Amino acid sequence: MTVFGFGEVLLRYTPPDYKQLKDANTFGVNVGGAELNALVTLSQFGHATEMLTVLPQHALGNLAMKKMYQTQVGTTCVKYHDGRIGTYYMEESFDFRSGKVIYDREHSTFAEHGESVIDGLPIQSGDYFVLTGITLAVNKVVRQHIVDTLAKLKQQGVKIVFDINFRSNLWSKEEAVPVIKSVLPLVDVLFFGKKDATHLLETNSEEDDMKTCAETIQSQYEIPLMASSNRDIGQSTLQGIMLSQQNYIEGQAYQYTVLNRIGAGDAFMAGVLHGLIRNWQLDETIDFATKCSVLQHTTNEDALSVDESDVHNLSSHFGELSR
Repeated sequence: MTVFGFGEVLLRYTPPDYKQLKDANTFGVNVGGAELNALVTLSQFGHATEMLTVLPQHALGNLAMKKMYQTQVGTTCVKYHDGRIGTYYMEESFDFRSGKVIYDREHSTFAEHGESVIDGLPIQSGDYFVLTGITLAVNKVVRQHIVDTLAKLKQQGVKIVFDINFRSNLWSKEEAVPVIKSVLPLVDVLFFGKKDATHLLETNSEEDDMKTCAETIQSQYEIPLMASSNRDIGQSTLQGIMLSQQNYIEGQAYQYTVLNRIGAGDAFMAGVLHGLIRNWQLDETIDFATKCSVLQHTTNEDALSVDESDVHNLSSHFGELSR
């Protein structure tokens, strides 16, 4: 069994010491991307993974490839083309000041050639295929190709995993909704947030709770499994929920402190998939996934790179020094 991730590998440029972009003269550089982040974590948990992406043939493409080598993410399907790598610039939030993200990925190598990497995949029944709304937002060519591909993969018995991950500075609601609605009936495992139900898909009102939102989307699109990680800003807690065709589960809420928000949802996704692949009970799976997300908030990396035992030990050894 292999987990395939289709998406763009991005370079994240971040000024140090919470500087604003307008004042920056140096940047830290991280390799990431939603699908890659999830695969990095799954690889650390011992799963076979393959990244489906296109990189430019120069030093920055090599930097991205190096990240995959270091984290044991499979690169058999990675293709090279001339061009540029997608980037984004992040201004970190501090206290009451909101963070800011500026994307610069138009006409990147992936945007120009990304659809070519999903032709003739070495994928089989029982494998997982992961993508997010961030990838669907790249352009119309990628969108059309991936929707056609998902239908074929579904017929082959491949499990489709989709995180809605809507980003308004990448595409408009008017562009996104028809595409997302065309993908949802093909999905086996859906990751979503409450605003996806109330503001994007408009299946629910703001007064509805998460259970109602999940049940409404599930009934409309016949999605076998849905999951979400929910922050309570006032209480500084993170709680995971999961809805199967039989059960709705609310996991334990964990208190957390934010060092970095990047990749927390991707870590949650990886935790859920790890539990599903290992055939854990759903309550055990959602607890593990929530711990993954909490841990990712404590790192400066884009992807959670820890052993399974580190995640299990979160509750019993919180804040302690291991000697």
